[in-house]
Amino acid sequence: MINNKLKGLAVAVLIVGAGTVTNTAFAQKKKQQTPPAQPKTEQTTPQITPTTTFTDADLKQFAEANNRLMVIQQEGEKAMLAILTEEKLSVEKFSEMAKAHQQQKINEVKATPEEFAAFNRSAQRMMEMQPTMEQDMEKAIVKDGMTVEKYEQIMLAVKQDPAMQAKVQQLMGQK
Repeated sequence: MINNKLKGLAVAVLIVGAGTVTNTAFAQKKKQQTPPAQPKTEQTTPQITPTTTFTDADLKQFAEANNRLMVIQQEGEKAMLAILTEEKLSVEKFSEMAKAHQQQKINEVKATPEEFAAFNRSAQRMMEMQPTMEQDMEKAIVKDGMTVEKYEQIMLAVKQDPAMQAKVQQLMGQK
């Protein structure tokens, strides 16, 4: 149950605009899913084809980076929960208000003035965490020599290829 709350919190923070709470690749994936205003070209989005291959060493680096990113995500979620606790705002209420904020319907939310103030303070504090978290995520990716771009390419390939996904999951379990 707490995991669902944490995932909801992470989504709520993303909705408010705190950006990449989970990881850089997630943010890139979301950008790639949104149709661009202009036609896609190979220059704007890396094209992963069935013939795109990554070495076992690439996949191992990716798995190790992903494990480090999971730790950063967990730390970020703990920090966000601490903020909500300090502000005396439940995860559910924050999520509800964040969703309404994103839909530009925040004035329709039934909340006390104290809850609105706590929401604003919480969201601001969470957004202030974003640059540090992004730096930490980038460091986690490049620690062993992988580039952020290559990490994103592998992430996209893993999402598209169940066999590659299974291999990466196996590597991630071999810490």
